[in-house]
Amino acid sequence: MSTNPRDAVVVDFARTAMGRSKGGCFRHTRADELSAAVIKGLLERNSAIDPATIDDLIWGCVMQRDEQGVNLARFVGLLAGLPHEVPAQTVNRLCGSSMSAMHTAAANIMAGIGDVYVVGGVEHMGHI
Repeated sequence: MSTNPRDAVVVDFARTAMGRSKGGCFRHTRADELSAAVIKGLLERNSAIDPATIDDLIWGCVMQRDEQGVNLARFVGLLAGLPHEVPAQTVNRLCGSSMSAMHTAAANIMAGIGDVYVVGGVEHMGHI
């Protein structure tokens, strides 16, 4: 185990349940609502983390259209109750979008750009 204070670590993770596309259980639930629920759950489980200390929310999204368009990450952060001061960015690298979001956060931590990142992604095929 490294003792380097700039090592990036995953503290916790969560995901939504899976549903079928088009006619599935999430057909009436927006992608930003699903994403915000995941972040709310993580913050509840990790109450020692002050949301005001989050340096960035980086959210991957494959198909950025309809409610998944514009800067989805910003809307997700606001719906999750993050302070308005927490910046957010949406990443699109098709099927690797959320992994690219994770790589960006890890690189920023190792470079000393920030310390606390919320990272994830969404692909709501029932809405595209």
